[in-house]
Amino acid sequence: MAVEGTCASGGGFLRRSCGRASVGLCVYCAQPFCADHGTLHADYYQVCQRKTCLAKFADVEAHHRWLEAHESANRMSMCAEDGCQERMAHSCQRCRLRFCETHLVDRPVTEHRLEGRVRVVQLMCPHCAERRALWD
Repeated sequence: MAVEGTCASGGGFLRRSCGRASVGLCVYCAQPFCADHGTLHADYYQVCQRKTCLAKFADVEAHHRWLEAHESANRMSMCAEDGCQERMAHSCQRCRLRFCETHLVDRPVTEHRLEGRVRVVQLMCPHCAERRALWD
């Protein structure tokens, strides 16, 4: 898939951007990047080299590993929190794993919807609540 425009990376205060031909469009910031300022992953997953975008990419990878490690507790009807021996009660509205009432908390979250940014309250596990700082 061809990407129009030039690389937007490298620019900053009183500096021009790279300006080379773009090879990808970052899935996180939607900015075009050249071969030196981003990576083309499988399934058209394209990530630029900006610090925040790389942190989000690493967070998604770590989150998938975390889900795999904790879903076994739910298969035994137990809370997915490490070391908790309570029965599962409710689902986290982010990761969809089930937790006991102690390990779920109502958290205010800003969601990006078609009508714009909307502030909502979601039932969330500690793992997902911690991740929100990067994504808000």
